[in-house]
Amino acid sequence: MKNDHPQRERTTDLGAVRISNDVIIAIASIAATEIRGVHKMGGGLGKTLCEMLTKKPSVKGVKIQTTDGDVRLAVSIIVDYGVDIPRIADEVQEKVKIAVEKMTGLVLAEVNVIVEGVALKPNPQDRRL
Repeated sequence: MKNDHPQRERTTDLGAVRISNDVIIAIASIAATEIRGVHKMGGGLGKTLCEMLTKKPSVKGVKIQTTDGDVRLAVSIIVDYGVDIPRIADEVQEKVKIAVEKMTGLVLAEVNVIVEGVALKPNPQDRRL
């Protein structure tokens, strides 16, 4: 999914209001990680290498695409072992859509969820007090 970086903008009587894609991405990431069963955001190695090279922290796991005014998100997650993946994905879609729309006033055309992996259960013998 292509990651465009234009800003959302609207004009009021007092001037312009701009919402950057970084804000939308942050909202989506926070909303997704609040779902019980989401271990962490995905994002893959490419994102990590990009962050190291640019030394610019970014939110992993969310890509935004805008086409003709439509806003689409792709949210990549790692889930906990043993969860109902379809239920978790549905909850992520719903919570991300509600959070982004409520906080920004935008209407999302799509929220796609990509389950990139499953976090292994911690081994009780590995725990140290």
